[in-house]
Amino acid sequence: MKCCLTKVVLIFIFFINNAYGNNISAEYSVTTSGIKIGEFNWMLKIQQDEFKTEIYLKNSGIFSPLYKFEGKYNSEGIIRNNKLESTAYRQYWKTKKKIKIIEMSFDGYLTRLFQQPRENEVSRVNFSELSGYFDPITSFINILRGNIEAKTIDGRRVYKMQNKSLDKSKKIEIEIVDYKNIWADHKRNDLKKIEFFMGEERFLPEKIEVYFKDRVFKLKKN
Repeated sequence: MKCCLTKVVLIFIFFINNAYGNNISAEYSVTTSGIKIGEFNWMLKIQQDEFKTEIYLKNSGIFSPLYKFEGKYNSEGIIRNNKLESTAYRQYWKTKKKIKIIEMSFDGYLTRLFQQPRENEVSRVNFSELSGYFDPITSFINILRGNIEAKTIDGRRVYKMQNKSLDKSKKIEIEIVDYKNIWADHKRNDLKKIEFFMGEERFLPEKIEVYFKDRVFKLKKN
């Protein structure tokens, strides 16, 4: 479950079409198989040509004593030609047994990747070729602002998010394509798809469903 939760956190990120000059926040309950496993808090600020976002995830519910986890995610950057481009990203993930940290910097390309614990494997990806790749938070926001595709790197993998819901309905379906593991010699992708269900308030999804392996993780707005 811990491995699943680590990856699922990266895809619990969403929103915003035109929120310039606003501070927007939301709280969601996280469940799987009908059981509550956590609370998800998200804040986004878009000010003129800059943006900042912060996400906090923590275990909650009856299984909290068994599965303790805490995640913090920060991304910031600039807005150019109506597209968000991250300049800095930090991910902190803590369980009972370990702490993982990922930090990335961007300037059109990935300019820095730091991981703790240190990765001993040789990269299977040429970082100098990753033009226009940004962190998962920035990619999700760009998709939901109308982009059809977003190139993404999360420190462990590179892939593209593609919006398959071209009818502009209240249901937005995102598929993961061109998936590559940076540090492992395989292309296995356990993440099938993500679905966003928008309510009358277009800024905030009412619900998100994440299809990971044979499980579905759900976020529902409190």
